[in-house]
Amino acid sequence: MDVPYRSVLIILIIFLLANKCVSFGDTTDGYPEMSFNQSWGLVNIPTAILLKHGQIRASINTAVFSIGLFNYFQLGLIAFNSGSKFYWGNALEVKLIDEEGSWPAFAVGAESETENPHLITAKYFDSNYIVASKNMGIFGIGHMGLGTGRFIGDGEVSSKLNGLFFGIEKTFYEDSKNPLTLKLEEDGRDVNFGIEYIVMESFELNLTVTKLDNWLYQHPAPDNYPILMLGFCIDGVLSPVPPVNDKALKIG
Repeated sequence: MDVPYRSVLIILIIFLLANKCVSFGDTTDGYPEMSFNQSWGLVNIPTAILLKHGQIRASINTAVFSIGLFNYFQLGLIAFNSGSKFYWGNALEVKLIDEEGSWPAFAVGAESETENPHLITAKYFDSNYIVASKNMGIFGIGHMGLGTGRFIGDGEVSSKLNGLFFGIEKTFYEDSKNPLTLKLEEDGRDVNFGIEYIVMESFELNLTVTKLDNWLYQHPAPDNYPILMLGFCIDGVLSPVPPVNDKALKIG
């Protein structure tokens, strides 16, 4: 992509932020819901692909910050809002095994979105999960997992999944400076679609459409429309401690 087009995209992002067009989350039954988690994972589901040791990632989408440690641990800080209130949470993911041969990579994780006693009863605030990721060649990378909390829904389809979530991502123009990745998932509650575009080194532009099931299953108003969100991620490297080994997770 030529520099002028990159500049246009950056200006567009700044304009959207200035006009408060980027959503930090929506509200369900009066509780804040972390419905967009682009800092790691797919659109809203975790994957077994963790950040490498010392790699950090910050996302404007839900004010998320995450860091990889020793190639087998990932810590995350989450900030999200509900109305005029602001909440903090945390996430921990541990990689169990790398992908090898026909075996996928496996990871387990836990999320705690708030310690507020008024909100702690919300079923999706404390979530645990196990997830597998596998390179499927020309079809992209597939992800499947089972979780509690926010991964359990009560919709037409999600109520039958009982915490099962899955998704797939496919990257195009991998050998170029500006690869494009398409993502589709069922997060246990909703169907989501995402586009990730590498604008420049360490700068990713993200466009997602969440809660597509609202439209697919013709939910009654005012919940019969998907949610469109635009944001970006910034990557960096901070490696104060040498990793246990120099083997980073490599899918494929």
